[in-house]
Amino acid sequence: MKKVSCLSTRYRIAQLSASALALVFCLAASASAQSEEEMDILRMIYKDQDLVTPGRSPKPISQVAENVTVVSAEEIEAINAHTLADVLYHVTGVQMDIRGGPGIAANALIQGSDPRHVQVMIDGVSLNNIFSNFADIAAIPVQEIERVEIIKGPASSAWGSALGGIINIITKSPDPDRLFGGLASASIGERNTGDYRAELTGTSGGLGYYFYGGGLTGDGLTPNMPANQGDLYTKMTWEATPKTRLQFSLAYSNGTRGDGRDPLADLKFSDNFEYFFSTLSLNYTFSDSLGLDVSGRVSKRRNGQYVNTQTSGELLDRKMSDELNAGGSVKLAWRSGMQSVLAGFDYDNGAVDSNAIKDGRQTQVRWALYANGTLSSWDFSVTPGLRYDHTSTNGDFVSPSIGLTYTLFEKTIFRGYVARGFNIPPLGLTFGDGFSFVANPWLRVESDWSYSLGAETSVLKFLWLKATGFLHDVSDVITSQQIQIATQTSPPVFTAVNSDRQRRLGVETEIKTVPVYGASLAAGYTYLEVTDRQTGQRIKNFPTYTVDVGVDYNNDALFRGALRGHYIWWNADATQNASYKAMIWDLNLSRKVIERDNHVVELFLTAHNLFNGAQYLTGVFPNPRRWFEGGVRCRF
Repeated sequence: MKKVSCLSTRYRIAQLSASALALVFCLAASASAQSEEEMDILRMIYKDQDLVTPGRSPKPISQVAENVTVVSAEEIEAINAHTLADVLYHVTGVQMDIRGGPGIAANALIQGSDPRHVQVMIDGVSLNNIFSNFADIAAIPVQEIERVEIIKGPASSAWGSALGGIINIITKSPDPDRLFGGLASASIGERNTGDYRAELTGTSGGLGYYFYGGGLTGDGLTPNMPANQGDLYTKMTWEATPKTRLQFSLAYSNGTRGDGRDPLADLKFSDNFEYFFSTLSLNYTFSDSLGLDVSGRVSKRRNGQYVNTQTSGELLDRKMSDELNAGGSVKLAWRSGMQSVLAGFDYDNGAVDSNAIKDGRQTQVRWALYANGTLSSWDFSVTPGLRYDHTSTNGDFVSPSIGLTYTLFEKTIFRGYVARGFNIPPLGLTFGDGFSFVANPWLRVESDWSYSLGAETSVLKFLWLKATGFLHDVSDVITSQQIQIATQTSPPVFTAVNSDRQRRLGVETEIKTVPVYGASLAAGYTYLEVTDRQTGQRIKNFPTYTVDVGVDYNNDALFRGALRGHYIWWNADATQNASYKAMIWDLNLSRKVIERDNHVVELFLTAHNLFNGAQYLTGVFPNPRRWFEGGVRCRF
């Protein structure tokens, strides 16, 4: 009876989502708009970023039921970040498995999710490869980023395969107010660590341009962790008519790096990569309230992973992967006042050529229909969503969601959100072929039901507070299972199976102060329990709690500073040889030495791991100890 009741409840939730969405279409035009004051709620923290895109269409913070964090380009620059991994390291609710210095591969978990459950998007292109669902966040340079929106929890009703959440990168657009401007910067640190960047931007008539080029180098801050990478990015916009806008973007990255070593086994690991993507989109505005977006995209990824002996350098294993993906989207958006409706279609066709996959080549076709909207009346907003996904490899899935926001006292927002999320199994597990691995073409998508309840307020004069509780019930979790008993002549053989059911339960809290005499404080705390829903046992190697603290100081006449502290308790199994007793502190300082008209020269210095602490999940990947870097940044 209990199981039937649970299924019935879930069915009712799905019905409610679909019904509410239909209600939006029917009543949105007649519903009364909220006061303009709602657009100003929480501007103390969000400032000009009050429009965010969790449902793939901009909406004010007061209508967002999901748990969202926004990181701006100014915040990224304040901590002298090199890659996206550095940015996510200090986001409450995101746990980072950092495995080396700048450019070294890293994993991002959102509220304890598996890294493959986190979808990373840039310019509408997924950066997750379809072979392993891995997004190489350490290979994404930050200079081209305008802001990052992190949606914590399932985002499948809008984005598809995103059981853990979305990291949505919004890139810089051409500067509409200048014909020619830009930036050049260079930094150098210990072990020949260097970061070199340049960007140009401007607009002439209806044509806008943005160009970025950069490189990241280093001999490695930990053993066998060198990194060398080059990046190019461009975005072009053309206002063809007052109602028609075209946009083109292109990005290219390549690099080589070490992936650590295992001295006891006399092994060292390395990889190389080459990434490319390009987009072309058309935006047509029918009226002030109705707009159409049509876009196409293509991406290519080439990866090589190598295992060598540490002493002699003999190559023991090499895995190569070559991916080509092409797709497109159509999106129709309607907005009137505080009401909105969005409907869209996504299509993607991908192929993987690899010596680690069955028959050397596998393909995957995906398409989806989705719709979501916002119905606002007085102080309430209802945000339903519904999406249907089809995959050629792992079947179909329906993802409903519904959210509610309530604005109280003009500066306090309550949020509730219920969603069903899913994640498509990687092709490497469905069709993987290796010495000790057997493919499982019958893998099902991993899915969950997620619930969150939160509030944030700036009702106190100098404080912003936010708290969110969450519960994720995950089913059909993919794990590795041994299918052959090891003997001296026959090594163990494994396969991937849908065998586990997990519950991820926790809470996030954040606090920030407004600047007082140029100084502001911030702190974040995340508590997480991951348990086996069948046995009730806690599962190891998931972070139990994470603490982030920060102090910012900004005085143009003196200097700008940012002190960040980060601590994570990994609850690691003893076999991991983990170490995480210390909080890691980074100090970032910068000072303008020349400021004339639009020309600014700024010097900066960063002391990483100021107190030389150890914090890592596995002994194979110790964190870098204390190191320093400094440089110069020139704007014109």
